[in-house]
Amino acid sequence: MGDERFDIPPNCRDFDAENLERRLEVARGFVAAFVANVAPQRSLDHSNKEWTRSIRRRLKAMCPNGCYMCPPDPNSSKGEFLVDFVWGENSLGQRILLAGESEWATDRYGKQTRWSLVEEDFEKLLSVKASFKVLVFSSDFNLADFLGALDGDFSIGFAKTRIKASLEGYGHHLAGEVYIFVDFPATGDPTGPGLFRSFIWQVKKFGAAGEVVFVDGPTGVLLRR
Repeated sequence: MGDERFDIPPNCRDFDAENLERRLEVARGFVAAFVANVAPQRSLDHSNKEWTRSIRRRLKAMCPNGCYMCPPDPNSSKGEFLVDFVWGENSLGQRILLAGESEWATDRYGKQTRWSLVEEDFEKLLSVKASFKVLVFSSDFNLADFLGALDGDFSIGFAKTRIKASLEGYGHHLAGEVYIFVDFPATGDPTGPGLFRSFIWQVKKFGAAGEVVFVDGPTGVLLRR
């Protein structure tokens, strides 16, 4: 397998309102590269722990040239810095290029999820100074069986509503930040190929966000080996 390291161009690393289209391209490219080889192998278990390890392994492989990853060992949380995973520059200043959280809030194939657990982790990202911020979570693929559950299983629409409220309620955004949301919906079939869907939000001005409007990112079927 060739070099899988991801590239974040220099003009997408600073905090300003320039190159917004290029930043969006980079965000979409990140999702495409991330999901290309992120799902655990079929021979492994499908637990939250194995999915989290697989996510770390994928991000370790994608870590850009001239950058380090926290935690350094993808099989352990030892060495985490601020959030679940970070790409930082090795150069003087060591700015954070990407910061991320993954929170399943349930057994991925169970029936009880709690958005409040996802929300708690996501809101850590608001105050982290990073060019790109990633939240990985698992919504319910079909909410029909769980309607009426109080803070229980949630749809992708519910997730977007709550994320939007968090973003609009924070008053200290940095222009140029890009939020990337990757959902691996719980389909109830651990032996199936798996699905992914994503959406993106860009910060276009410093301070309060105003109205948050998401842009669709890549969506499709996960490759399971």
